[in-house]
Amino acid sequence: MILKVKYRGKEQIIEFDKDSVTVKDILNYFGLSPEHAFVAVNGELAQEDDTVREKDNIKVINAISGG
Repeated sequence: MILKVKYRGKEQIIEFDKDSVTVKDILNYFGLSPEHAFVAVNGELAQEDDTVREKDNIKVINAISGG
């Protein structure tokens, strides 16, 4: 499956060797954990086990913390 993913302001094309891709797969691709980043699919926050489709609008966003 080939996905267009927006990450750090740039659209990237990523490819998986399987037909079903989850949000967790996308985070793993970028070396991110759900504690430090989240994924929006079609403008909605997605859970780790949610599946995505090739036509979805996918955005990976790093969580920012401060004190």
